[in-house]
Amino acid sequence: MKGRIHSIEGKTVFLLPEQAGCFGCMAQERCRKFQLIAAENWTGRELSPGQFVETETAKQSLVRQTLSSLLPLFIGFTAGFALAGVFSPLSGGGMRGAAGVAGLFLAGFAVYALRKRFPDKSRPHIVRVIHLF
Repeated sequence: MKGRIHSIEGKTVFLLPEQAGCFGCMAQERCRKFQLIAAENWTGRELSPGQFVETETAKQSLVRQTLSSLLPLFIGFTAGFALAGVFSPLSGGGMRGAAGVAGLFLAGFAVYALRKRFPDKSRPHIVRVIHLF
């Protein structure tokens, strides 16, 4: 991902991501204003606000984030679906589906609350500074 440095606090660099797909959108400035990405400066170079940099995220971190986000949702849906059948054996597919969706939302809220309470420490890191001429 590429972005422009917004601010720097120690080794943590806050970036405004480059959004090529948003070029010309009426809400482009409003969206970008609230979308700072935190990255670590591993380059050892002196960085300053306004520079363009490229970041990278470790593949293990991406796999762990994906599984920790999607797996609880799947488990929540299946648990809600199965528990509706256990507690009410005569319930139809609609009732079980609704219980599954309720379990999905409950699991989603639990993942959100846990992520808010214990944020992921693995941040993207800066791999190079892009020089614009």
